[in-house]
Amino acid sequence: MAEIDQVEVLSLKKACIQKLQQAILSGTFIIGERLPSERDLARQLGVSRPVLHEAVVALNEQGLVQIEARRGVFVRDYRKESSIVLINTLLEYEQGDFASTLFTSLIEGRLLIERETARLAAQRCGKEAVDALQVLLARGRSATVECARALTDYDFCFHLEIALASGNQMYPMILNSLRGVHSNLVGRFYQDIYGTNVVEQVLDNHKQLVQAISKGDAPGASEIMAQLLRDGEENINRIFFNT
Repeated sequence: MAEIDQVEVLSLKKACIQKLQQAILSGTFIIGERLPSERDLARQLGVSRPVLHEAVVALNEQGLVQIEARRGVFVRDYRKESSIVLINTLLEYEQGDFASTLFTSLIEGRLLIERETARLAAQRCGKEAVDALQVLLARGRSATVECARALTDYDFCFHLEIALASGNQMYPMILNSLRGVHSNLVGRFYQDIYGTNVVEQVLDNHKQLVQAISKGDAPGASEIMAQLLRDGEENINRIFFNT
């Protein structure tokens, strides 16, 4: 049975952040423009100046604005200056083709990274790492009788464990920075397919990937990972973008 998330009561700060994000991404505030003063923005949004200031600081950390002492707050070109933390915000900003294009970019990035993690895992990992992956496979089977959220958590941990098995310290950090995006997109995917044979197909592919890694088959592991991501892209495009 499909499940829905609990209702979230947004804090004033979070609501303020979302409102400003929408204003910037929609072009209400254009790149290079100086935002109104904190006093004016706080009045327009109906929040206190401290709340508004915290929201602006958060936008600065995301790469959407630049705070310049004694000059004000300016809208950045996020395509050039933002970091990976902005991806989930961009995906949640519903603008049709824009979101679809961003998702394609995300898959292309994951293909570059995760094909390599699978290849390196097959070359480098030892028995302990393979055993950890086997334990995760069993967890995935158990998750099929729990809920879509359990499958989503399992799926992320599976990909993360392969990144850890690669021996490259950067790859797990990159994947962890995408966990919110994973919960957003892959969570919706598992909600849609929960209880169908597609779940079994995904788990079977995971099993094949672990077998390739355990045998030291680097090219095979890389290709299985690529196919997993392409299959996921096809399903999520169908769910989110009707393509």
